[in-house]
Amino acid sequence: MIMDNWISIKIAAQGPFDLKRTFESGHSSFPIPLKDKQDRWYLVMRPTSINTVIITRVAQQGSNLVAEISCPQRELKENEVQSMKKILRTTFGLQLNLAAFIEEFKKDPIAPAFELYRGIRLTRAHNLFQSLICSILTQRNSIWRWNAQARTMAKLLGEKYPVGHFLIYSFPEAKTIVNHSELLTKASLGYREEYVLETAKTLANKEKKLEKLKKVPTNEAQNALLELKGVGTKVADMFLLYGLGKMDAPPVDIWIQRAVSHLFFKKKEQTLAVCRDKLNEHYGKWAGLAQLYIYCWARDHLK
Repeated sequence: MIMDNWISIKIAAQGPFDLKRTFESGHSSFPIPLKDKQDRWYLVMRPTSINTVIITRVAQQGSNLVAEISCPQRELKENEVQSMKKILRTTFGLQLNLAAFIEEFKKDPIAPAFELYRGIRLTRAHNLFQSLICSILTQRNSIWRWNAQARTMAKLLGEKYPVGHFLIYSFPEAKTIVNHSELLTKASLGYREEYVLETAKTLANKEKKLEKLKKVPTNEAQNALLELKGVGTKVADMFLLYGLGKMDAPPVDIWIQRAVSHLFFKKKEQTLAVCRDKLNEHYGKWAGLAQLYIYCWARDHLK
């Protein structure tokens, strides 16, 4: 089906906003979307609150996010369009007052990163199951490789939708992965394949259980995630921050460990747990956002 009934939505940002940099930062809860020649990125979204597939293409106009949405199955109701506006605002981190964060930490050790990576936003999942699987795929993996693996999973197991001159794919549901597990091998996930399949089995027909984690304290949510096979502290925190938006769960990998040790402990290497605690202590309610800027800085400056 060719999409031709697009509904336009415009969302203003508080503070700097750079959609391209946000996608290319690689720190996200979903793979970098496909882009057309008009610099519009395409996503297949299935919001829990609307319970239908919505094809979304996004672009930047000035400091605004301009989104166009289309439902392949039916016309969207006005209340659903308004719901999508709220979802898109949080998906691209536009509900966060980035200007206030920058002002509060303008004399902080990471302040130079605010200009170097100006406008990068903290994204949040539009599909919690996809976010959890992508978090699992990040284990001992490069940004570009886990992105490729997630896209391959969608191509092998998801639904396809033609837009313009190319196809985009939805991310598969847990039950689909379980029912067609033989296709996972073609996604070249390596040892992560077992973790993905076991997580899918646990959540098959129970994906809404992930929604409930939004309402519980971060430590309790983390403990629940750690019960899943292959999910350690860093993967759990990736999902808690980029999936559920819990700002007090900054994921700490080797880049964050190096950077926090360098910036706050006179280059003396600290444990992952100490670095996580330091981020929460120093940045408070902004810890998750600070982690994103520290990660970008560390990747470019601490080779």
